[in-house]
Amino acid sequence: MNVAVRAAKHAAPGPYLGFALQPVRLCYHLLTCPGGAHVSLELLDDVAVHYADGSLALEQTKSALRQNPLSDWAADLWKAIANWLDSAASGAIDPKKCQFQIYVSPFHTGSLAAALNDCNSDADVEELAAAVASNFKKKKPTACAPYVQRFLSAGHDERAAIITRLAIVSETDPLESLRALIKTTIVPELVDVLCESAIGMAKEQADELIRQGSAAQIDGDRFKANFIAFVQRNNLPGLLTSLTERPNEIEVTAILVQRPTFIRQLKIIDSSYDDRVRAVSDYLRSSADKTRWAETGAVFEGSLREFDDSLVWRHGLVSDEVADVSSHNDPARQGRAIYRRCAQLQIPIDGRAVPEHFVHGCFNALADDMRLGWHPEYESLLGLSEE
Repeated sequence: MNVAVRAAKHAAPGPYLGFALQPVRLCYHLLTCPGGAHVSLELLDDVAVHYADGSLALEQTKSALRQNPLSDWAADLWKAIANWLDSAASGAIDPKKCQFQIYVSPFHTGSLAAALNDCNSDADVEELAAAVASNFKKKKPTACAPYVQRFLSAGHDERAAIITRLAIVSETDPLESLRALIKTTIVPELVDVLCESAIGMAKEQADELIRQGSAAQIDGDRFKANFIAFVQRNNLPGLLTSLTERPNEIEVTAILVQRPTFIRQLKIIDSSYDDRVRAVSDYLRSSADKTRWAETGAVFEGSLREFDDSLVWRHGLVSDEVADVSSHNDPARQGRAIYRRCAQLQIPIDGRAVPEHFVHGCFNALADDMRLGWHPEYESLLGLSEE
């Protein structure tokens, strides 16, 4: 089934939410493949769809930020075709059970690429091969020469088996295809963050399989079911969704080594190491959440400022209560009590529930700014301490 070369109407070229092109296409095929299909990464091709009936769709992905891989004598174009011819000749694939696609982003085109895309019959292929041979002899390009020669030296049936099943697709932004799949059922501000999450889920599954020494081949049905459950959980109207991942051990350790103010605040009340690790994790996630919610318009920036003011006020209430009922305890112990009570608070923003880590992370951000503290004498202690 040939697909015409086409360009998306909007979105600028560039990084695809921080991902390379292959994971984006892996995710797209996982969300669109039919029941019973699997999708692989860098197994039979850059990306491949393995259908339940044993047929395949093989896709070569080409990022075209610096050059046009669809120009008439582009090495990328002819190398892809030569590789498929070699795979068919070796028996690695049965071309009659395959569809072939060259996917390019951002948008580019070329006259020979368009002609290759439009070949629907054996006669079309032979007519194109004659034209390629004639022009190749005149132009004598070098980079693509061995790949064009492979195409021209192939037998008639060998060539036709590949080219009549070849589609060449070029889009300005591959995320538009993903957005179209996702945006009809969710609020607009979640479209890109859910696209990012879907791509991340696909990439992580592929990476984990590779780490295990297995083929990076993912069950499409299972992926779709997991993603649907993920969307349902994070698309509740009364919930502010966090799509930030828990930071890894290296990121947490780097912050602990820097000893920011909020960690020093915890040290002077003799908090446990586990408390400090959780504080760093929640601090990083809540800071990222605030930035994303403000950027997407999920939360008004003024509401975030009011939320911080509310936390400072609640901290004052908790501190006063602890001082009233626990004045017999040493200051560090009082500080730990204040910290733990504040960490357990769950306070909404504009009537919408927040993720579990958010309030705790915001308290640590305020401690980092010295707007509040846990030890009754935190200001003087931190002012004098080299810790």
